[in-house]
Amino acid sequence: MNAAYTAPIEVPMTIYHAAELKEFMLEALKRGVSVHFDLCAVPEIDCAGVQLLVAARRLAAERQQVCEFFGASDAVLETLALLGVPSTLAQAQPSTETLSVLQEHA
Repeated sequence: MNAAYTAPIEVPMTIYHAAELKEFMLEALKRGVSVHFDLCAVPEIDCAGVQLLVAARRLAAERQQVCEFFGASDAVLETLALLGVPSTLAQAQPSTETLSVLQEHA
């Protein structure tokens, strides 16, 4: 397992893609102690997608891993706001830790 891993999500995070996204996110969580999901290219997200974000964060916490979501697209930010989900779940800007991981892998 690597120290850090960044995984871009570029498909709609909707019920129609939930099964494949779940597998993708589980595989990503196996690759690093600190996993950073890039959401900047997510064109659409619904409640199923938000559930995946919450579940990934919870699973990472149980495994004592870091799981961050950054680069949240407008679609992600709007849906989180509509559902009343704290914007800290997925930030528009990467955290300092995520920035350092991205710079290391550039």
